[in-house]
Amino acid sequence: MYPAICFWKRRRRRSSRASIISLQSGDQFSSLDVTSAALEPERFDNYELGLKWDIRPTLNLTAAIYQLDRTNTRAADPNDPARTVLTGAQRSKGLELGLSGAITPQWQISAGYALQDATIRKTTSAAPAGREVPLVPKQQASLWTRYDLTPRLGAGAGVYHQSKSFTSISNTAILPAFTRVDAAAFFKLTPQIEAQINVENLLNSDYFSSAYNDNNIMPGAPTTVRATVRMRL
Repeated sequence: MYPAICFWKRRRRRSSRASIISLQSGDQFSSLDVTSAALEPERFDNYELGLKWDIRPTLNLTAAIYQLDRTNTRAADPNDPARTVLTGAQRSKGLELGLSGAITPQWQISAGYALQDATIRKTTSAAPAGREVPLVPKQQASLWTRYDLTPRLGAGAGVYHQSKSFTSISNTAILPAFTRVDAAAFFKLTPQIEAQINVENLLNSDYFSSAYNDNNIMPGAPTTVRATVRMRL
């Protein structure tokens, strides 16, 4: 691994950073064949520039642009998920924005947005150059907020959205875009005991969350309720 990281701070409430990271990684396979027995390890070269602005002491905004180049990449065979095929080289580039912290002592917020483009850059027998990398949506966005109604009672709500993506390197089957709404309630029963109820997919929306290949696509969970209790000793 050959990292080079530069960090500097311009003003008291604003800072910038730039980084270049290059590393190599090997994978473990249960079986190898002539298509996956690559002699060279997979290589990652990442270039990133980021900014951070402290809007106030408890609230900050971040932004970053990046480019990630991968060589000797591998992917699941669209026709046989147990088989690995080489896809040569990939490039991912994009923009990430984030907002997190407390707007008031009672009101917390966390939001994020990602715009990304990931494509295959080298033609192989598995896929031609120009195809999109599977399971990488062009856009993702999330928002979560919590408000403490009283010192002992709080409520939270959030929304997550991602645009459509392809299910495999064949770029024939599409994982549709979806939006999911979640909610939560927080209870402070005693100074030492807290309870929490989370509701995922509050509106019971039908969506597909991920895929192994073009013929093995996983649906998202229906409305799910979880309750937890925490105790501090």
